[in-house]
Amino acid sequence: MSADLTIHVFEGIAEHDLETFFSATLGSKYHHGGVKQGIWEESYRKISRTPSVWVGQVSWLKCALSNDPDTYVPGPVEAISELVGEDLPAIDDLFISRAAEAMALANSTSYSVAKPGDVVEFLQTHKGKRVFTVSW
Repeated sequence: MSADLTIHVFEGIAEHDLETFFSATLGSKYHHGGVKQGIWEESYRKISRTPSVWVGQVSWLKCALSNDPDTYVPGPVEAISELVGEDLPAIDDLFISRAAEAMALANSTSYSVAKPGDVVEFLQTHKGKRVFTVSW
């Protein structure tokens, strides 16, 4: 089973929505054990409505259990995840250039990744805005 990594534009939501959404995500700076289900579902709905672009499939869990990123984490997915991080970076020319380089990395897994042009076009459309990633 895999997840889909997506890049989202930080608009129409507040940072507390991210804190709620990622509250139960191990390794997240927002992790604190989770929140009530109804509150989490509202943050999920808000985040799912933000503009986004699909980056690729990934299995963070299988990677963690097997310690085998070459099999379960495509190079572009790992690089985009690291590029975006959790600090809500703004999209500028340097960010777009680094994202293009990340999307051009090799994929040694059986998982699918987006076409680099699709991701770059999305980023150019939202230049100047802040972004975050979600693995659904």
